[in-house]
Amino acid sequence: MPHSVKYSNWIHSGFFSGLQKLSVPLSGLFITMILAHKALTKQEMGVWALFMSITAIIELIRQGLVKTALIKFINHSDTVDQKYVIGAAFFLNAFITCISALLMFIFTPFLAEFLKAPQLEQMLNILQIGMLIMIPFSHFEWLMYSKTLFKGLFWTYLFRQGITLTLVFIIFLINTKVSLNSLVIIYNIGLLTGTLISYKYIKHLITNSFVFSRQWIMKLFHFGKYVFASGLSTLVFRSADQIMLSPILGTTIFNASQNIAMRFINLSDLPSQTLGDILFPKSAQTENSSNPAKIKYYYEKTVGASLCIVIPLVIFVLIFPKAIIYVLAGPLYYDAIPYLQLIALTSITLAFLKQYGVIMDSTGRPFFNLITTTFIAVSHVLLLYYFINHFHFIGAGYALLISHFLGFVVTQSLLYKLFNINFLNAFKYAINFYPEFFKIILEKLPWKFR
Repeated sequence: MPHSVKYSNWIHSGFFSGLQKLSVPLSGLFITMILAHKALTKQEMGVWALFMSITAIIELIRQGLVKTALIKFINHSDTVDQKYVIGAAFFLNAFITCISALLMFIFTPFLAEFLKAPQLEQMLNILQIGMLIMIPFSHFEWLMYSKTLFKGLFWTYLFRQGITLTLVFIIFLINTKVSLNSLVIIYNIGLLTGTLISYKYIKHLITNSFVFSRQWIMKLFHFGKYVFASGLSTLVFRSADQIMLSPILGTTIFNASQNIAMRFINLSDLPSQTLGDILFPKSAQTENSSNPAKIKYYYEKTVGASLCIVIPLVIFVLIFPKAIIYVLAGPLYYDAIPYLQLIALTSITLAFLKQYGVIMDSTGRPFFNLITTTFIAVSHVLLLYYFINHFHFIGAGYALLISHFLGFVVTQSLLYKLFNINFLNAFKYAINFYPEFFKIILEKLPWKFR
């Protein structure tokens, strides 16, 4: 089978999905460079990092209960039932978002005090407007994921991130300094822009689709509750270090240094995110989800494709960490260098962990995902508390590295038992993918851009 045929769907889907995923961390990198070099103090950068962590937490909660269930049931339902699935997903999305906004409004003063970040209180109050905009934005976004409309996702995020970066740059040119509150307002404007752009691509899907069915609402909720619980564990795993640093060490400046390192490391997560978005709808299809051999192939191939990009990036970070930090933020943030090198190693295990969750959820085993992610999250929190107290900032890196190793061992053992997946095959695919990749590019690019 020719390479162009064999990989056509993956390359076509991955092209726009990859561009969409790339636009987010790249714009984040540019914004971080503007803010860290001159626009914000290091303490303010730490507060901004905490704000972004909180928005990520909110998004993870909403995604856990709705997004995965929407994608699964749209791919499993007859055409006549899809309007009920879409209506149920919108109802759950709106309900969860409103509850989250109310809880955030109540607990914001306590949260700001706990995190040693008083500016955070007013920032989160301004975010309440953005919470309302998140309802249509996320609904449109998840529908595009469900139907693999990656071209629409690319343009949505390009405009959302583009307007955010442009406004930050304009304010910086006018005033040099950028206030934290103005950054939240810009964040809300970016959300609104993305919502308006995304509507163009999904309006045909939502025509006459807001038909609410209690049966479908409960069906999505009961599936989503396991994914939501897993999402909470994932949330703890991803955010605990950012949340625990300032209370234990008494300042947000270490959050600033950590944020700088994570901005670059997030680039290594792009292959896993991109391929995971393609893998979930494929593995959720009825003919695939019950076929262990296909699941084994999809998992090993997907992780291998991620590793072929991640490994060179990790090597680059290990060799040139000082140059990376200097370009991103300047000498004031050199304390992030050892942390950056340490967490770069976790990018390799993250490629395996990401696709583990995708496979478990898409094959109807969210309970397995819940148990393993909860174990990893609890271990991570305990390790963080010990290592931050004993080794300060770098202790967060030690805890993350050990947590990833534990998670890798547990998840790979389970995948081997259920699907006969061998993690070594992923490395073989990664090596073999380099020559294949160049052949694919040579075959695809000439006609792709005519």
